Amino acid sequence: EHAVRMAPVDLERMMCRLISDFQRHSISDDDSGCASEEYAWVPPGLKPEQVYQFFSCLPEDKVPYVNSPGERYRIRQLLHQLPPHDSEAQYCSSLEEEEAKELKLFSQQRKRENLGRGTVRLFPVTITGAICEQCGKQICGGDIAVFASRAGHGACWHPQCFVCTTCRELLVDL
Repeated sequence: EHAVRMAPVDLERMMCRLISDFQRHSISDDDSGCASEEYAWVPPGLKPEQVYQFFSCLPEDKVPYVNSPGERYRIRQLLHQLPPHDSEAQYCSSLEEEEAKELKLFSQQRKRENLGRGTVRLFPVTITGAICEQCGKQICGGDIAVFASRAGHGACWHPQCFVCTTCRELLVDL
């Protein structure tokens, strides 16, 4: 109902700011950093070889290499999955003061109660394996996997299987 105001050149900067509440850390400073320069986004906390392992699981056109179709896909999905006008009054026009307050409360409650984050890590080699919540196939020890604590202890997915249950698109930036 409310129009969205934003310049296309500001999309990436704005989305980074909107999701920064959910990102904990990027690749640590003691890593080479090569992987983080090649991609527009990397899963937090992974070593460069794990970043490559993660992205090798995704379709090539969805890997967010800098200035690539995958980066443009990521931005489109961020705008679809986390629309800025659902979070910040500045991206809505004609909001009354009371509506702006309600939007702020709604956004805070949604972040607190509904916007969990997936984490990417190696599946422990000491465990025989688990079943992917999406495809039902095994995730073996040493494989890269996505975990979401809100889904329950032990719930995990192959990276390419961590998707929206409605539209089946990747949940970008986890």
